[in-house]
Amino acid sequence: MAYDLKNVFYLGHFHEWANGAWSSKDSVQPIDVSAYVDPISKGRTKGQGLAVYRVHHAVSADDGTPCLPAETAWMSMALSVKPYTTTGDLITTIEYGDLSPSSDLLIQGDSWQGEGTGGPGSVNGVLHEFVAPSDTVPYVVVRDTVFAIMSSSKAIAADILNSYRMECAMISLDTATLNQLLRTQTA
Repeated sequence: MAYDLKNVFYLGHFHEWANGAWSSKDSVQPIDVSAYVDPISKGRTKGQGLAVYRVHHAVSADDGTPCLPAETAWMSMALSVKPYTTTGDLITTIEYGDLSPSSDLLIQGDSWQGEGTGGPGSVNGVLHEFVAPSDTVPYVVVRDTVFAIMSSSKAIAADILNSYRMECAMISLDTATLNQLLRTQTA
């Protein structure tokens, strides 16, 4: 499937993290994509996957404006196809490596430090992307759910709105490719 105006559509997700004691706490939020994925071939019909070409991500104050300069949050965030069984906020379910470019289950990931953390000034308040799909090599999802995950190492001073927009297309997959993707996307 070509990356073009005819085939690409947008999927969005947003979630608000309330201020509070987020030190060493996680957030795992499910995004249902089952309407776009069908990994079962039926007769001559091929299985279908969801190709994610680009991901746009923003963190902001809960009204959509930039986070306040006093924000102390320090976190890594990502979209993943790892099948988390526990979801919600202020949990401890993200494991070592889940937020790493070496994870086959990571679609897109970035890190962020609030300006109030006292860290190096050049990195505060800016998202630093460490892995992303591309127009020529999209991440193909064959699972029913994508998870927006976050792990924080500092408290959140004010509510933060986390929002994503994925540029996607539904694509047909031959059996060999589909089986490989199913194996890869199993944790």
